[in-house]
Amino acid sequence: LGVGVQELVDVEAISLPKRYLELKNRLTKTHTYGDPERIKELEGFLDEIYEHYYDGLPEEEQLLVEVVQAQLDVFTSRDYQYGLTLLEEYFQQILKKSHYSYNDLLIINLYFFCCALGLEDKSHMEQLASRVMEDIDYSDLERVYATERILVTLLINAEPEDYLTYTAVLRDIIERTNNFQHKPVVYAFEAKYYLLVKKDKEKAKALYDKAILFANMLNDEALAEEFIRESEKDLKN
Repeated sequence: LGVGVQELVDVEAISLPKRYLELKNRLTKTHTYGDPERIKELEGFLDEIYEHYYDGLPEEEQLLVEVVQAQLDVFTSRDYQYGLTLLEEYFQQILKKSHYSYNDLLIINLYFFCCALGLEDKSHMEQLASRVMEDIDYSDLERVYATERILVTLLINAEPEDYLTYTAVLRDIIERTNNFQHKPVVYAFEAKYYLLVKKDKEKAKALYDKAILFANMLNDEALAEEFIRESEKDLKN
């Protein structure tokens, strides 16, 4: 009818609050690495969103918040049951897709994380992992970052002989985006590969040293400490 969207919709009313966007960014970008202070901080962000913003958010944003909440609950409890409600509601739809939205990627990551914590139905892991790696859209940095997190979760699930498959994709993403947050993780899993598969303790130690050094360069003390513990445990034998 020749009527613009702006004339029908109060654009200001549907704009997302800046504070919500800030909280969302922190929630989706922060790795806790089991650090109690970081977990407490993320729980505080979620509480603030539910109290002040959730009811007024579009459906897609509400789903994002719910998925982040579920993943944090699964992580802190080490119980995959906290992720089942969302998986039961959305997972079958995702399996039919060949191109994934941002929320799809979050739910896929939730599935992989639940698998790492004991979910019995792992039958879709290989199919979804291949699709995710084939569907990287470098024009959408938010989706690329979600893909990076998926690759980290896949590494947690993977057998040592498969580590380099996923670290190679992570390396490619890092080179294309110049986002180095996951570089220490790449070094750490490559260290495990060379130790467990190639039995090359010297190479493994050098890679662990790089992981620790890079984590410190990123001012991520929790990650550096985690890799120090991992290297000491892995290399002591």
